[in-house]
Amino acid sequence: MKTFISKNWHLMLIGVVALIVGGFVLFYFQGSVSSFPASQPKTVQEEPDRAKYEIATVNVEGDGFYPKNIEIKAGVPTKINFKRSTSFTCIDEVQSLKLGMDVFMDHENNYFTVKDLKPGVYEYNCGMYMFYGTITVK
Repeated sequence: MKTFISKNWHLMLIGVVALIVGGFVLFYFQGSVSSFPASQPKTVQEEPDRAKYEIATVNVEGDGFYPKNIEIKAGVPTKINFKRSTSFTCIDEVQSLKLGMDVFMDHENNYFTVKDLKPGVYEYNCGMYMFYGTITVK
């Protein structure tokens, strides 16, 4: 047994390195392919009527929400567009208990409507509670 390991240590090392690199590749590219069947069309959300709604945009990127805080006016109907700019992110859902928000993102524009909010600060987060943002109502 000792001679087998001493003669083949380099092959075992190559195997371990290949497993590590393969695991990294799978982890890195996990969000680049949709898990939905190809026959299921994605619905594209149209731009809302700017006469009826104020629109605030939050960019969803690989490392969080930008800007981290948005400001909206109290009592003004607002649509928040969580615009997903990359598929290389684990952020596929945005939630807020106070706002009753649970938005699953599977395309670029993802609108959530807020109405009649009282002044204050409302928090939201990704579905895995890793990234956070706030909405300040004035």
